[in-house]
Amino acid sequence: MEKKRQVGSALAVAVALSACVPMAVSADAVETKGAFLQLLLQQASVKPDPSGRSPYVDVPARSTLWGYVHKAIELGLVKADTAKRFGAGDPLTAAQAAEMAAKLYHMDLGAVSPAAWARTQGLMSGAGPMTVSQAAAFVNGLRQLAKAVSPIPGSWVLSSTQRQEFLEALQNSRQAPFAQLTETESETVKLELVPALQNQPGIQSELDQLNQALNKNSFQMMLSAQQMRTGSHVYVVAQTTEHMGAKTSTAQEVDDDGVLYLQTNGSGWTNITQADGSLEQSLAQWQGMFTNVTWMGQNGGLDVFHAQLNPAAMARLVNALGEMGGSKASLQSVAQLFSHVPGQVVIDIDRSSGAPRIADLSVSYDISLSGPSLISMFGKDGANMIRSFDMLISEKAVYQYQPLVPTLPPGLHLSDWPTSAGVGGGTTGNTSGNATGNATGNATGNATGNATGNAL
Repeated sequence: MEKKRQVGSALAVAVALSACVPMAVSADAVETKGAFLQLLLQQASVKPDPSGRSPYVDVPARSTLWGYVHKAIELGLVKADTAKRFGAGDPLTAAQAAEMAAKLYHMDLGAVSPAAWARTQGLMSGAGPMTVSQAAAFVNGLRQLAKAVSPIPGSWVLSSTQRQEFLEALQNSRQAPFAQLTETESETVKLELVPALQNQPGIQSELDQLNQALNKNSFQMMLSAQQMRTGSHVYVVAQTTEHMGAKTSTAQEVDDDGVLYLQTNGSGWTNITQADGSLEQSLAQWQGMFTNVTWMGQNGGLDVFHAQLNPAAMARLVNALGEMGGSKASLQSVAQLFSHVPGQVVIDIDRSSGAPRIADLSVSYDISLSGPSLISMFGKDGANMIRSFDMLISEKAVYQYQPLVPTLPPGLHLSDWPTSAGVGGGTTGNTSGNATGNATGNATGNATGNATGNAL
């Protein structure tokens, strides 16, 4: 009898320790929920949280697994089977694995289920319980996919072919020997009063007149640019015309391979290389410009992609404008607005030349002003009367790729300006990096910053 009790105690100890000691398993064995969770977080470099007491009998706090289970629950990746049992030894299904991954990476998959998405991405094939080897292959494939998506964060629903096409078009834009850009930008505003004022006699008529006056004085811009790239040398000529109500201003800027010249309203030319350097550097080093890219099909032979402009990138650009001498207080308010509002982008890509290139690009911002911004515009008393002030900024840029040397404006003579379009050879590079940067950055940031800054 004593011997049986000793054997029984030994078995009890072995069972208790089984949750604490990792065991070697066959690659064809069924993967468990607990083991997969640990593998998933480890591969994503998410640190475990071993703090606190475990309420689960199958995941004691002294086990290595507890830290990963605790962290996963904190992140909302998974739920326990019951209040006292996590279900660490439950067989892992393909749907569970995909759902955990989607939550971990904050994927926006629309109406597609995580499991269906994972199958279209080639991460899994079946729908039932996963083996250890299948789970390992899924996590490895997910890690490679996350690396591929990193240049355009959040773009999980793109296929590998679509993702490659989009990224190649952006890369080609930085390698183009020739590019020409025409762009327009406009701003409209709409003001709405607080409910207590909306029903007052005659107030709607006055509000309509105010909205008309605001839009009559809203900002509009037209831009044209030409670029030529020969090896590492870049030559750009850009002209802008801006309208703010009855006021019109013009500007011409020339980039002579890194030396920048500016002429405003027909004045003399000024070397602005040092003053404009921060903006040029901001554009050149813009990483993660686009997020949440989706493929919308074809239109007129062009591949249509929708995306968002990263709010953090736009805020950095507006701050760079401030370093060029803009109103610091106004531009800080603008940067704060852009840090919370993603720009909506439509990009049409042309593949007819064999390599993808941007054919046209549209950007729109719907910005609602509130708090200090309203006070700055209307004063404290006026801001108390306003329910909302919405500003819609829209931009359209069209690209062409003819082998043309940018034409220097009158009055500017540069001895090293190229004279032949044949230098640099061919047109295989497609779109222009600076032109693309100007379309989505300089015009969207500079003109938008001016428009919003003027409004503020």
